Amino acid sequence: SSSGEAPVAMPPASALRVAAALGLLRLCGAPEPPTQVADALRENDECGADSAEQCALSAMQLRARGRVSAGADATAVEKGEGNAGAASLKYDASWKALITGASCPPTTALEPKGGAQQGGELRCESAAGGRRHFTFPAGEFDIDEQVSVPAGTTIEGNANPNDAPDRAQQTFFVATKGVTNPHTPYCGTNKNLRQGEAQQLRIGFLMNSNTVVKNINFQGKDTTRPYDNGSLCGGAAFETPGCVSPGFSNGVGNGWVGKTGCFDVAGRANNLITGDGKGVENVVIDSVRLNDMLSGGQATQIAVWVAQTQDGSATKNVRVTNLVSMLTRGDGINFHGNVQDSVVEDSRVENTGDDIFAVWGGYATSPAGIVFRNNVGKNAGVTRNYGYGVCIAVYGAMDVTFTGNKCYDPPMNHACQHGAYCNSCMAYVHDLWFGAVYPQGDLITFHDNEYLSMEGVPITDRPSIRTDKGSNAHIASS
Repeated sequence: SSSGEAPVAMPPASALRVAAALGLLRLCGAPEPPTQVADALRENDECGADSAEQCALSAMQLRARGRVSAGADATAVEKGEGNAGAASLKYDASWKALITGASCPPTTALEPKGGAQQGGELRCESAAGGRRHFTFPAGEFDIDEQVSVPAGTTIEGNANPNDAPDRAQQTFFVATKGVTNPHTPYCGTNKNLRQGEAQQLRIGFLMNSNTVVKNINFQGKDTTRPYDNGSLCGGAAFETPGCVSPGFSNGVGNGWVGKTGCFDVAGRANNLITGDGKGVENVVIDSVRLNDMLSGGQATQIAVWVAQTQDGSATKNVRVTNLVSMLTRGDGINFHGNVQDSVVEDSRVENTGDDIFAVWGGYATSPAGIVFRNNVGKNAGVTRNYGYGVCIAVYGAMDVTFTGNKCYDPPMNHACQHGAYCNSCMAYVHDLWFGAVYPQGDLITFHDNEYLSMEGVPITDRPSIRTDKGSNAHIASS
């Protein structure tokens, strides 16, 4: 200083990020005392080089894992606290060969990374019809691509992670890489991918017919939602076979009803598929916990994605029970295309970058018999700065029911960039875009749901249900 005074000491960059993150948390209605969040962030150095947004996401993940008091969130109905880290033994991805193959050895000795400790055993029981039941020991298992789970295969971990046992007794699958560049080609738009490349980006499990995944943790490592995934085409921990691209989305879908094949968002055809691209049936996802292990906003794009199929065939009897997802870059759970007779129940999804519970039937022929019941959704849209997303969303369908769900929202977002599509209601029944079609005789039913503030107070300053002017959807609510 030319005046001879000592220069003013500036706080370190990480402290500034913490301060900015606390401001974001207050905007989204976080209930815990700011000093407690800040202390946890500083103590664990969670905001070293992150943006304020990433720092805020780290704070949410800290709270969810129990390293910060859960405050008003901690109720028995709403699924407990979570995991502070992972199990002690770590394994590479060599387990994949057994799952994707056809054999079922009763026991397979597993060698941990480094080989310094004795590993556990991967057990398999065979049953009639070629069914196989694999049971994984406690530990942390690498997963480096989308792993196809063959028909008739069950994958079970060592303990139910949502019962909050000692994490040393739990089974974790952890992505070895993630999408960090928002310009990454992701959905095959204008043929920007070749067949097989999407499977290297969508790290998780591809569920075929008569498959089960239960009692596991899954941790993704994506830190952004690619621009190419703006309309949403996948990237879930659990997916079903179908098209890589989302199908025509840039307008009404009436002219597309009955068309088969895979198309990008603008309606350009391609042949990009996962699996055989056809519908499957009898898929069970039970007692799993997602994106609750690492901080810094690392997650999967989605928790569960049922893809639109290449030939228009239906995906039937998908049952999601006791799923807990603490962070996603896109939706929470999205049933896309011709999904039938499927249920999501007793699950909790928080901190999404888009809608939490979605049915995107689009221009499929008969998405029907879909039920979402007794679920909790909280903080829609936060991972994309509340730019889009509500708790419940429908984009074309024949017959869907939402009952007994609780939706927690931050204050009304009057600055929503694209209309009343973010935190403006409990449920939005969309029409006239995303290829949405509501066939004659359709019915979208809502009953016994609750729309609450982040503190659990009933919301009265905005409607519970919105739809578009001129919509063809028929809505029944009570």
